[in-house]
Amino acid sequence: MAEIMTLDNGLRIICDPIPDFSSVAMGMWVKAGTLDEADDEAGIAHLLEHMAFKGTKTRSARDIAIELENVGGSLDAATSHQRTGYYGRFLKDDFNHVSEILADILMQPVFDEAELEREKDVVIQEIGEAADDPDDSVFENLSRVAWGDHSLGRPILGSINSVRGHSRQKLTGFMDRLYYAPNMVLAASGGVDPDSLFAMAQNFYGDLKPSPIEGTVDGRKRPVYRGGIHYDDKPLEQTHIAIAYPGFGYDDDRYLAARLFSDVLGGGMSSRLFQKIREEFGLAYSVYAFSDSFDEGGLIGAYIGTDAEQAEKACHLVANELKAMAENINDAELDRAKALLRSSILMGRESPVARIEGASAQLMTFGECRTPKMILDRIKAVTPNDLMAIAGEIINANALSLSVTGSLTSSGTSSGTGSVTGSVTGSVTGPARIDRLWTALNGS
Repeated sequence: MAEIMTLDNGLRIICDPIPDFSSVAMGMWVKAGTLDEADDEAGIAHLLEHMAFKGTKTRSARDIAIELENVGGSLDAATSHQRTGYYGRFLKDDFNHVSEILADILMQPVFDEAELEREKDVVIQEIGEAADDPDDSVFENLSRVAWGDHSLGRPILGSINSVRGHSRQKLTGFMDRLYYAPNMVLAASGGVDPDSLFAMAQNFYGDLKPSPIEGTVDGRKRPVYRGGIHYDDKPLEQTHIAIAYPGFGYDDDRYLAARLFSDVLGGGMSSRLFQKIREEFGLAYSVYAFSDSFDEGGLIGAYIGTDAEQAEKACHLVANELKAMAENINDAELDRAKALLRSSILMGRESPVARIEGASAQLMTFGECRTPKMILDRIKAVTPNDLMAIAGEIINANALSLSVTGSLTSSGTSSGTGSVTGSVTGSVTGPARIDRLWTALNGS
């Protein structure tokens, strides 16, 4: 079982030993993500994560890469709306050396101006790659209409203009505001013991500031669900449709029921949407449902990749299944959803990286590391009536978000209407047809 320790400055440490492991997974997570960005800081959390590997007071970017590869180790990083993680895996014999490299990256970044300009170009290429991928862009646009001008509605990467505008001073200001000990969690799993991990943390992170430089932290704004339509008319072979309704945040006890709801709706080959849209009618190759939870608020929705001519029919089928789920969910399909979620949790326990990612997120979100039994007991307690109530709430909320990327003309070519956001009306082919999708999803 994981042990939680705390340094005097407030840094929390999770040690999760796995007997007989010859490797260690270790990382530092910071409660700093898109949700913490001011309007003029869009994408800065992600850019900061990139810059951490671009040189310290004692190492160049090349030095960092060479030293890690010399011992067969690796370090990576990831930014989400809620947090940023710096993590890696290495042999336990190299624990001290890799620990020092990770601490160097976090404690002594230099943010060299030349490196910063080069990395801006790299991130801009990343933004372009996401824009070219309809699977990415359709969900970015979905978030925008669901959350409006809240930071949850912005891409994690930011925009080309926002990234271009970030300076060394803005990076250090963001870090000063959020990279302080009580706002961070160090976690390790595998061939590691609590005494060694605590001693290392005290040595390398004992000087982490116990509070922000300014003495205060800008509070996160609670997201408010908006809803609406975004149509991005592009000449693609498929029409990509993403649908969302208000979901449940981690501050709502129903977040696990929402996850099970999405699995019954479209979480596997036996799910309702897969069986109806793909197997019975052959309208899509890819169709699934999802439930995304944040600390406050969430989304429940579905994705369909289909032909333009079949888009309206597919949306009707989604609406029909939601209505049907409000009326009846049987024990067998809920049990299958529980089995999927249970296996995902337990299989994840076999990966030390997944263990530290999950444990750090739980500690930041709930103030504790929940054991698999605690989570599985909560899952076991969910009933068909709980899921039927969620379906009823979705249907009655009258709060749909719809994002479509691709053409809605029968030929698969663009109708030339461009991107449209908001309530779409008019006689032009694209907007008129997306209005019909909206009507279909609303059960009319």
